[in-house]
Amino acid sequence: MLALLSALSACLAGAVGYSVMVVLPVVVFIGAPLELLRPPGEMAVSHTLAQGTILAGAAVSILAWIGYRLAPASYRVGRLFPGARELADRVWVYESPALQAYAMPSPTGGVVVLTRAALNLPKAELDWLLAHERSHLRRGDASANLWWWTQHLILRLALRVALVIHTLLRPVPVLGLVSRLYYNVAFLGLRLALWLFKALDRHLGRLMEYRADSDAARATTAVAGCYLLSRLPAGLEPSWGLFSTHPPTYRRIRRLERMI
Repeated sequence: MLALLSALSACLAGAVGYSVMVVLPVVVFIGAPLELLRPPGEMAVSHTLAQGTILAGAAVSILAWIGYRLAPASYRVGRLFPGARELADRVWVYESPALQAYAMPSPTGGVVVLTRAALNLPKAELDWLLAHERSHLRRGDASANLWWWTQHLILRLALRVALVIHTLLRPVPVLGLVSRLYYNVAFLGLRLALWLFKALDRHLGRLMEYRADSDAARATTAVAGCYLLSRLPAGLEPSWGLFSTHPPTYRRIRRLERMI
């Protein structure tokens, strides 16, 4: 249920941002002028453009998510973590002094990416860490996050298009002002989507982390989780903007202590 709610929050935030960044400008800057040229009795151009733009955005979102979801783990790991290598079945490692771990979905069930520092943990703590990340894979948390990456990709692309249009039309009188307004609206739409997703998904992300902690404690020991978390000044993952949803470490330790 948490993964489903996270995916829905990502889609809602993306839909709001897309509406402000793409649908609204298309209706205002293209549909409205065409309405003036529309013969009486014909279907409203703005309505048709809005529907077509929304359907196109939904189709691109679904196709992009499928592409992310079906991409081989080796491809995605190579893009995000250059130089990473496969250490064991579905476990990858990359050189970094930071103690971090990631769960990455793939068609074969997903992989766990560890830093070299995490790999050097005592065996009990490493087992707990692997169980924690595998819980994210098994519960669908990692797959749900792909919906936001999909939405964010589309919104960033829309912002780049707005910037290109503004750059080309900036020297032209009147059109330069209109293109500047369009770019400002697009930028506002992206910020709005980011804020909305953060507001909706932060609580869900914390619940996912607590659940993964409990799953890892049942699969290994709660004591190992306490020892590992006590090493961390922050969460297991670095701050990835809106994905910095990890609860405070002391609260996670306190919950695990109750399981001992």
